[in-house]
Amino acid sequence: MTTFRLRTLVLVLLGAALVACAKREPLPGDSVSDDGGIRLSPPRLSTAPPQNTDTREPLGPIESRLFPPELVMEHQGELAITDEQKSAILVETERGQSTMLRLQWELQGEKEKLVKLLDADRADEAKVQEVAARVMERETKVKASHLAMLVRVKNLLTPAQQAKLRALRAGARPAVPVDGGQDRDR
Repeated sequence: MTTFRLRTLVLVLLGAALVACAKREPLPGDSVSDDGGIRLSPPRLSTAPPQNTDTREPLGPIESRLFPPELVMEHQGELAITDEQKSAILVETERGQSTMLRLQWELQGEKEKLVKLLDADRADEAKVQEVAARVMERETKVKASHLAMLVRVKNLLTPAQQAKLRALRAGARPAVPVDGGQDRDR
C-alpha cells in the first residue's frame, strides 16, 4: 500500500509540474501565441506600448495579403462561397492544422528544454545556443506550414471574393460585386 501511495504522489506531482510548465510566459520572439495563432511578421523590438488606440494589432505586410479560413467562414454568405470552395477550404485547413499541431508539439518540447537550460544559475552557452537553434528551426517550420495553408486558401478564392474580404477587413464595402462578372482564373 505504501508503494501505491508513493506512485500516486509522484503522478500528482508530475501532473502539477506539467500544468505549471504549460502556464509559463512566452519567450521573447515567440511566434506562436497562447491561442495557437501564428505571427508571420517579426516581433516588435520596442518595449514601448503600441501607439495605435485600436485594440487589434495592425496586420503586417504578409498577413494583410492573406485570408485566414476563419475570416472566409465568417463571411461565406457574403462571399458566395460555393460548395466546392467550402470543401476545398476545409480540406486545406484540416491538413494545415494537423501539420501545425504536430510541429507545435515539437516546438514546445524544444522550448521546455531551453527553459530548463536557462533555469540553471550558470547556463551552458553552447548548449543554450544549440537548443535555441532547434527552437528557431521549429518556429520557422510552423510559420512555413501556416503560410502555405493561407496561400492555398487564398488561391481557392476568386479575385472578387478576395477584394470583398479586403474591404470587409478594412470595414468598408467593396465597389465590385462578389461575382464581379469574372470567371475564376485557376
